[in-house]
Amino acid sequence: MTFPPKPKAFSQPTIATAELPWLVDRRRGAQLVSETYFRTSHRTLETWPLTWRHVNGRALCELAELFSVAEAKIAAAAPIRGGRLARSPSRKIDQKT
Repeated sequence: MTFPPKPKAFSQPTIATAELPWLVDRRRGAQLVSETYFRTSHRTLETWPLTWRHVNGRALCELAELFSVAEAKIAAAAPIRGGRLARSPSRKIDQKT
């Protein structure tokens, strides 16, 4: 009997930032965060603590800063284990009474 390989621990994704622009708008930033880390919308990025530059009517931020905030959100997320809770013996109800 063979067992599947153990899942690897969460590691930093490798991102080829050479092909990406260094300034992105909210929609493109949300798309890159969704592709790289986790799903998010452009409206969510409005509430993140990012430095925005307004150029030609567009709000732009640095991609490195955007990714560092996304990584900080992942690091701050509490790990939650799934499964059902075991019932304690004191919670059993006697059926004979």
